[in-house]
Amino acid sequence: MTNNRYFASELEKGIDHIRQEWRASNMIADDANVIFVAPGNEKSEAEFVMENARRGVKEFLLKYSAPTSMSAKALPLENFTTVISMHSGSEGEKYVKQFLAENPWHGKVVFVSNEDNAHLDAMCAADMGIIYDGQMVSSAAACHLPTMDMIKMRMHHQWYHDLINRWWNDMNIIADNNVYPEMIGGEAWFGKIADTLGQWYVNPDVRFNMIKKFDGYLAEALCYEEIDRSIVQTRDLILADGQAYNQYKDPHHTAATHMWEDIQKYEMFGNDCHNHSALKSSIHRLV
Repeated sequence: MTNNRYFASELEKGIDHIRQEWRASNMIADDANVIFVAPGNEKSEAEFVMENARRGVKEFLLKYSAPTSMSAKALPLENFTTVISMHSGSEGEKYVKQFLAENPWHGKVVFVSNEDNAHLDAMCAADMGIIYDGQMVSSAAACHLPTMDMIKMRMHHQWYHDLINRWWNDMNIIADNNVYPEMIGGEAWFGKIADTLGQWYVNPDVRFNMIKKFDGYLAEALCYEEIDRSIVQTRDLILADGQAYNQYKDPHHTAATHMWEDIQKYEMFGNDCHNHSALKSSIHRLV
């Protein structure tokens, strides 16, 4: 259950708790800067992300960490950590391991996977992210992680998509706002990645502003549990503190339940699933 009025702030309490635990277990200081990188599950996605992300992070670290930074107040390179998240057993993971064997990453690196939700804990502990488009970007929004969204797409594909949706990432579409910058095709080059990381690093308010822009829309994207009117007679679900709450369901369990219902319907009434009469309807010619 989440408080309707204080949704973002209550979520932030849980995120901060996970952040402290994860950093302590990985011996990362609370004031250290952590960059979360998720290059995707597919080989083509990892190929698109890894080189530009590697060079972008390296350029950022050279500019903002000592001893290479020109700033006298720059923190040492040891205060910066990159977390690379991979899907266990995927083609993307194989490519990333091979890529890093041939192209060393600049600075300290920690590896996490999807096992035991380690990637979600790392998102909570990170300060900014570079993620290939997909469910991981929406997860980053839930973990209050400022993220740039990298997308492999040709220009004509992008043009037709923008004509319909304006945005590509699910959370941007829900909010109808470019909250998470979308770096599509040629935009996802290392110079722009380094500049974006630098802007976020020197302006911590970016995180707060993104949380504020997604506030309300994030709750809208969750699996809402309908109020049981046989138990709750009021308009909202009111708890002992007098605040109204919404109750949510596990999205994985919800999806599996619907899929199982569809499978059963198909097995029992399979013939109806192959009724193509609707496809025979005539369409008026466009003159």
